[in-house]
Amino acid sequence: MNLRTCILIGLLGSITMFLGDMFLYYDRQDYDEKDKINSIIEIMKKLGTKRLYLGGILGPLGSFLYMLGSYHMVLASQERFVSLAWILFLINSLGIIFGGAYHLQFVYLGLLSRHEGKEAFDEFFKFLKFQAKLVFGFMGLGNLGLAIMILFGLTIFPRWQVLLSPLVLVTLTPLLGKLPRGLHMIICGGWFNLIYFIYYLS
Repeated sequence: MNLRTCILIGLLGSITMFLGDMFLYYDRQDYDEKDKINSIIEIMKKLGTKRLYLGGILGPLGSFLYMLGSYHMVLASQERFVSLAWILFLINSLGIIFGGAYHLQFVYLGLLSRHEGKEAFDEFFKFLKFQAKLVFGFMGLGNLGLAIMILFGLTIFPRWQVLLSPLVLVTLTPLLGKLPRGLHMIICGGWFNLIYFIYYLS
């Protein structure tokens, strides 16, 4: 698999996961930025089960494509730094695997919230938050390493590319809360996948 193919697969992965997000909780009325998770749960309560199933299944599929795409780290590294690139690829892959599982678990938020049993729901939600820490921890570490490699010229990419790396783009997240309703739902709701879309597209 060559570098161009890897990047295109990564791009497809970001689109797939983004669509998964939209199937899970897109709503024209948007969600409340001040109470995001509870607002999203209220949206998912009203969605059809088939839509939730589809949104959830796209998570593991998207993470598989993401993982293949992330191999570009190895292909794009300077020959002397291939070992470092492999380490970052494996760290990132682990984060991506956890990410696919995390995405799939959101289906349960929509399904369990429709039934009585608050204790069971709260216990599940606690575990979901723990999964989020694993996802963002591993992927954050992998993205930090990628940004450092690009910035210090350890890859074949120009150094300015670091400005469009996931690590830098994620710092724009607080600014997105000011987007108008509708656009806010699409951009904010799928931002962590749009970050990778921008990166791979660039």
